[in-house]
Amino acid sequence: MTTALLLALPSPATPPPDAAALIARLARPAPSSTEYVEVRFVHMLRKPLVLHGGLDYGGAGKLGKRVERPYRETTTIADGSVNVQREGRPPRQFPLDRAPELQALLAGFSALLGGNAAALEKYYTISLVENAANWTLTLTPRDAALSRHLREIVVDGAGGEPSCFSLHEADGDASIMLLGALAASSLGDAPTLPALDRICLRVLP
Repeated sequence: MTTALLLALPSPATPPPDAAALIARLARPAPSSTEYVEVRFVHMLRKPLVLHGGLDYGGAGKLGKRVERPYRETTTIADGSVNVQREGRPPRQFPLDRAPELQALLAGFSALLGGNAAALEKYYTISLVENAANWTLTLTPRDAALSRHLREIVVDGAGGEPSCFSLHEADGDASIMLLGALAASSLGDAPTLPALDRICLRVLP
């Protein structure tokens, strides 16, 4: 996020104590990697697009995303720049501030995997719902410009392990990532958002 945008953000409130404690438990050493299956709901597509690959966390400000099926593509975010290499196409590079959704992904993942609730609160308001060991974190953008692209990020998990990372865009499109062991879940030919919520063990208010 640009310096001007950061200056425009309201002063963050203290993260809710329960949420701060949970986020602290999510901290992972860098580098770390996890497999994922991602289901993208795009209004221009007749059925969801399902991607398989891996996420690589390199520490604050560094994130890699590999797509292995149905095509091969690597996206690397580091030093405020995005590099995309897709099999059979020329590589692309562009500033991170041209891609608000990637900014949101980077800020969210970096703060969550760094166990840093205060850093997360700079970008989002945080709410937590728990049911026994299962929990759902909802992150709502604090910045009006970002909220025009992104409605919310929802993170589901159990104990100290995140299992799903979902981005819901303002136009109704959505991306649901099933992480780790859930990446092997059977999704069928055309998965639905309610079905994915059940797989993620979404905890409702």
